[in-house]
Amino acid sequence: MGTKAKTVNMLLYDGSLNGITNISDSAWANGKMYSAPRDSIKDLTLRADCKKYGVYLLLSDHQVYVGQAVDLERRTKQHLADKDWWTQVVLMTTKDDSFTASDIDYLESQLIDLAGKVCTSDSDNRKRGNPRKVDEFRKPELDQYLDEALFLLELIGVRVFKNEPRQAHKQVAQAASPKLPSPPPAHNVKSPSTKPPLPDMNLGPCAFAKATIVNLLNTGYVFSEAQIAAFSSIEGSKAYTKRNLPLFWTLKAGESRATCEKSARYWRNEFASGDYRFLMYSQWYDDPRNGATKDDLIRWYSTL
Repeated sequence: MGTKAKTVNMLLYDGSLNGITNISDSAWANGKMYSAPRDSIKDLTLRADCKKYGVYLLLSDHQVYVGQAVDLERRTKQHLADKDWWTQVVLMTTKDDSFTASDIDYLESQLIDLAGKVCTSDSDNRKRGNPRKVDEFRKPELDQYLDEALFLLELIGVRVFKNEPRQAHKQVAQAASPKLPSPPPAHNVKSPSTKPPLPDMNLGPCAFAKATIVNLLNTGYVFSEAQIAAFSSIEGSKAYTKRNLPLFWTLKAGESRATCEKSARYWRNEFASGDYRFLMYSQWYDDPRNGATKDDLIRWYSTL
């Protein structure tokens, strides 16, 4: 037999995929999905489906936060105040509000794990969710729900759970694929007199920033103690990060990204320079109204 056909239904309330969208498909008998830009949250949550149990995604061009709620409307509105980086929300629920607390805990945990396995998007989740054991008869149903949800997400252009979601990430993967340099002996370290050129300007801001730091360190560049001190402080960094966060999060002995207080704003990679290990700020945007931009990173690079 050939591949089984399916029917996908999409209602574009604004006549565009960039507006509020209602999505379902024939293989997702009880599933319901909505997508909307941040500035349409209030209009989206007027719909009755948004008051149900479900899971949701907050998205930017390079970051995802996975959550679950017994009232999707109330929870997503809270994130308008406590998370300022996201530009799109996706809600996933059921037509008959049949999800239980265990169901949404399971789906949230699965999506967080999936986001953590791909290095193309930075997860803003500090915890792995609340994985609860679900009944052995219920688990296949939830897994099928999740499979169909991932299919529909890709269909509407949400590819944060894919290994290579954007061409920009393919390019930065090539630039960043070499192993990060190990710290050389401190007594035998000299910074090179020249820096490598900046990476491809066509890369997205996040991919551009990561390629810049990887290429720099791979040339053997070593930050001085003064530079480490400056870029690990808010005062020395806020001109570039546009937030009250340092550009570098210096790791203490025995510390890792998983144990860092504010690690959600930093890449998973641990970078090394001289005797120092650090995380680098990951919140780079095209729109300066959202925060730091590629131009901010270029200004920082020019100071080295």
